[in-house]
Amino acid sequence: MGRPKFNPSTDVPDLKGKVALVTGGNTGIGYETVKLLITKGAKVYMGARNESRATAAIAQLKSEGVLDFPGAGQVEWLHLDQILPRTTRAGAEDFMRRESRLDILINNAAILGHGYQLALVDAKIPVSELMSTNHLGPFVLTTALLPLLKKTAEEPGSDVRIITLSSGSHYESWVDLDWKSYDQWTLANDNVWNGYTAYRTTKGLNVMFAKELQRRLDEEKVPILSIAIDPGIVDTDGTRKVVRAVPRLGWLLSPIIKFISVPRCEGGHNPLFAAASPIVRERRAEFAGAYLAPVGVIASPKKETLDVAAARDLWETSERAVIAM
Repeated sequence: MGRPKFNPSTDVPDLKGKVALVTGGNTGIGYETVKLLITKGAKVYMGARNESRATAAIAQLKSEGVLDFPGAGQVEWLHLDQILPRTTRAGAEDFMRRESRLDILINNAAILGHGYQLALVDAKIPVSELMSTNHLGPFVLTTALLPLLKKTAEEPGSDVRIITLSSGSHYESWVDLDWKSYDQWTLANDNVWNGYTAYRTTKGLNVMFAKELQRRLDEEKVPILSIAIDPGIVDTDGTRKVVRAVPRLGWLLSPIIKFISVPRCEGGHNPLFAAASPIVRERRAEFAGAYLAPVGVIASPKKETLDVAAARDLWETSERAVIAM
């Protein structure tokens, strides 16, 4: 028999009183995740850098009746631009001024990136926009919010989780770099940080980050769960953009995407499972630091992402890069 299909209505408890932050929450998988969290009663911050798009997304939630759902929570926009460490940190600081707890952090935002672009032209180290957004963005946001996450985890009955979205595409290629130095994240390696291969590598780094975060939390005996997930192939604008970028095959795959993907409305299922399913807490030893295929299936990520020493190097180098930028 196959695994029973995940049902958000019955398989996730009431989240009333919990506070969640979903980055990139105004569109695609992020939007669907925000919607599900609201229907379960959570207060959700929609992290987005564009106010008009966030406002439009919130208006859409209202028009769909999400906020009128029995027991529905709330939604608020959080200005969050993750292209640079300082703008990411500013968003985290704004959140901490507004809230006294954070139960669920979902690092969803990412960009695909075509060609090499600098995150900041006058930065001390001209890091690739792709690397800055997809890796340093979640890294800076999470580490900036850790004091609040840890404080929340100290409360009786708390269940704090940090979910980082990777992608099944990370299996397909890997840029093999020395993560002890951020020199290779810069303009000198513009041939490395071009296109789809680089995107897939950043998705692998998301797995390394989530696992190293769990290792550090466990060392401190902090009961927070860190999980990396693959949301699956979801029929969103972002998925179509990724598929079109596949070398030599994009033109062929684009027309059939609707036949090999799940509907957009199911895009938030794996993020919600990781963030709120009781099964995850009941089987903590299995899910802590895990990589989840949809929905809720513990899977083995690409072997390069399991290198503990490389993950530690990546973390320490990220800390230095953030200071340098």
